[in-house]
Amino acid sequence: MGADLDVYVESLGIFGSGEGYAIQSLLPGLEQAGLKVRVLDRPPRTARAPAALLHVDLTTLPDPYRDVAGLYERAINGRALSIHRYLYSSLRVEEGDAHPGPVIVKTVLNSQGRPELHWQKQRNAWTRGAHLVRKIIEPGYKQRMCPPYRVYETIGQVPAQVWRDERLMVEKFAFDSLDLPIVKHRYMFLLDAEVNMRQTYNDILCAGSKIVRNEIGDPVPPEVIEVRNQLHLDFGAIDYFIVDGKGIVVDANKTPGSNPEWLKKNRFRQEFDDRMVEALTGFVRG
Repeated sequence: MGADLDVYVESLGIFGSGEGYAIQSLLPGLEQAGLKVRVLDRPPRTARAPAALLHVDLTTLPDPYRDVAGLYERAINGRALSIHRYLYSSLRVEEGDAHPGPVIVKTVLNSQGRPELHWQKQRNAWTRGAHLVRKIIEPGYKQRMCPPYRVYETIGQVPAQVWRDERLMVEKFAFDSLDLPIVKHRYMFLLDAEVNMRQTYNDILCAGSKIVRNEIGDPVPPEVIEVRNQLHLDFGAIDYFIVDGKGIVVDANKTPGSNPEWLKKNRFRQEFDDRMVEALTGFVRG
């Protein structure tokens, strides 16, 4: 019996080595519904499933994956070719701009470019060896390859080298103040299953470990829905702030994570997972 759903990932090793992806908590639900799931990192030699889900954790889909969706009757995130920050950022500033408030320096690639680094080093034994050697002999190698986000009180404090680094971009900090706590919103979705969360952090970078409250939020602002449509996202998460009554998007993700502790502490998150399983099951069955 063939597969009912083909899930495409950038690396079988990377996907199988962790449990941080939301999709990993959903696939057992499909299997309980009697559906067979196959995880792939390239088109199969045997018969394809009728449905596919692209779960390639890279900011922009590389060529081997860009035509995969066309091989299937239906595909989730088949048209989500890139979530590059330049496509949706409304806060970006350039060197010399007059901006009186704080700014944040980010990588243009999602998650500090770590997925791209992991993907590159997993491609063959030579790249894995070269990465290991550089990590040993070059102090601060990983930090240079995956620069951390930094917040500056003024645009004038941003180091000159940041403006010359194509891996980095500078955005206005969404608020005029760096005072804590900070409230950020996360809109998660899989097809028609949606949840909008209001999250409170004791950290200006909104690190997941510093979240102090997670609750159901208000309806998703139209500006956020527009970004989802623009990026052709069927499955993912969008982080945003509310500023002057509008949703200001600061991050878009097509391979969202899932914290097991959040599922335990927040019943609505577990209920949302159940709704995602239901939506995905219906999609696979057509």
